[in-house]
Amino acid sequence: MPVAVNLYKIRQANDAGGDLFRSVQGQQSQYQGLWIVSPDGRVLGAHQNFKSEATWTHEVRDTLAQGLRSFGLVTPRQAQAVHPLPYRGIGVQADGTICLAIYTRYMRGGGRESAPAPVNSGSRWMWEGEMKPDGPPVIDTLPLSASEWAAFMPPKAVVGTEWGVAESIARKLVRALSPNSDQSTMPRPEEATFAELKATVESVEGGQAHIRLAGRWDMKHLYDGKHSYGWATADGVALFDRQKNSIRSIHMVFSGAYRMAPPYDKEDRPTGAVVEWRCQPTANIGSAQSKGKRL
Repeated sequence: MPVAVNLYKIRQANDAGGDLFRSVQGQQSQYQGLWIVSPDGRVLGAHQNFKSEATWTHEVRDTLAQGLRSFGLVTPRQAQAVHPLPYRGIGVQADGTICLAIYTRYMRGGGRESAPAPVNSGSRWMWEGEMKPDGPPVIDTLPLSASEWAAFMPPKAVVGTEWGVAESIARKLVRALSPNSDQSTMPRPEEATFAELKATVESVEGGQAHIRLAGRWDMKHLYDGKHSYGWATADGVALFDRQKNSIRSIHMVFSGAYRMAPPYDKEDRPTGAVVEWRCQPTANIGSAQSKGKRL
């Protein structure tokens, strides 16, 4: 089964996973790439440096074929399909934990007036024209404990109630400012130089309170001695069930900018992000959720 690992953590992990990875690297030394490993920890094949983009696919296929030859006869196994991320953006776990689904990407357009104030004047042309996506999205997940999730619930579910989500929780959303998927670019909560999320009950209809969310984040991320920067504001809505005393859904849209670390810091690029979650009864999510499995 293919498995992706966080190389920054697994190299230092003081557990069975770390021991296995170090053993694999000892057998076939390479910084990253593809390792094919038998259940007993024997490296059957590996691939990192490709000869050219034109032959990359064929090289990987050859590596896979080499691994199969080294392993020997493979018998079919009966596998049952399961949802790998049953709680991502939906449902509540047994301990009350929820997982916000995050999507972040570079954008283009939207109007110069929507560019964050710190953006360099020479980059504001990228906000001209109609808003549209610019490149592939980052798909991320942010778990929140039951006590952290409770901070989104109104003190009183009556129109006009206002409150601020604790800064320690708002800081966790700073990861939505990075449009790159590498851990080296993702800001940590402590790297938020500003994090604020406010909520207001705007209306109550049929036992359901409509909550307006508004926030702002600035970040300064350090990696390898170099800083990257990000700024964003967000607007959103949440629905609160007064009878069940629980959030039923949340949806936030971020608009901002990102500046890469040197030497790629010549431009500030527009970014956008969506953070969402909705409730669903445990029985409708499947057997994987009832067992509390989450990646």
